[in-house]
Amino acid sequence: MKTIVLATDFSAGARRAASFAAQLAKDQKATLILVHAFHVWTDNPTKTGDFELSVTARRESSETQLYRLADELGEELGTYVPIRCVAEEGHTMNAIRQVTTAKQADLLIMSTVGTAPQSAQLMGSIATEMVAETTVPLLLIPPDGTYAGVKNVVLGIDLSAPPDAIALDTALGFARSFGSVINVLCISDTPNDDEVKHRAEHIRHLLVQQPHTLTIEGGDEIYDTLLDFAHASKADLIMMLPQTRSWFWKLVSEGETQRVARLTDIPLLAVV
Repeated sequence: MKTIVLATDFSAGARRAASFAAQLAKDQKATLILVHAFHVWTDNPTKTGDFELSVTARRESSETQLYRLADELGEELGTYVPIRCVAEEGHTMNAIRQVTTAKQADLLIMSTVGTAPQSAQLMGSIATEMVAETTVPLLLIPPDGTYAGVKNVVLGIDLSAPPDAIALDTALGFARSFGSVINVLCISDTPNDDEVKHRAEHIRHLLVQQPHTLTIEGGDEIYDTLLDFAHASKADLIMMLPQTRSWFWKLVSEGETQRVARLTDIPLLAVV
């Protein structure tokens, strides 16, 4: 892992996520890029002028806060970690995607809650919406998330369809870079079906070189089953492989990964 992007809105939750990201960057010997997205309405008459609400003023204000955050993180770490700052104008999700693409990020980190933590659990947040939009693996940090290494990972897999091979390989790569044991939880509403068992055995075969356990649980309540299993396993991290959905599906429904991201108290890595 070479480049980690931390998206921040300067809220308390984002500040804790920044500490997590900095510690992870230190352990991975990666560059940390702090990004803040700001938006200026196109019909704002001061947009191009040198005024409080202009693009120039907003960018300068954002950069000042980003550099202050970088200094604070450097003091926390007590050692040198390359930290870069980017203030990007545009709608939040688009701006974040532009930065992760331009910087060739290996990982994007966000807090599950921003400036409205209570409504985020009820309705979601920019971070949980980003699960369906990100083009790089997205690590979501809950309000109480702290970094103490990533040694014990739970990987939740829905056996109703074969997992995406590329996403699964990426997940295994993260586990290797963390030096983690993977506890694979395969969830199916027909756990005794021969095809389900075959898919589970195929996953076990793919993990032959990776320290792991594999458990098949029945049921269709993915959130409850996964989180209960993660707590019982004392997991440092949950990994999920979001399924590709149509634009219409995204419009009318919430995916299981998004639901877990909205409600989890354990850091969640959505691997795409």
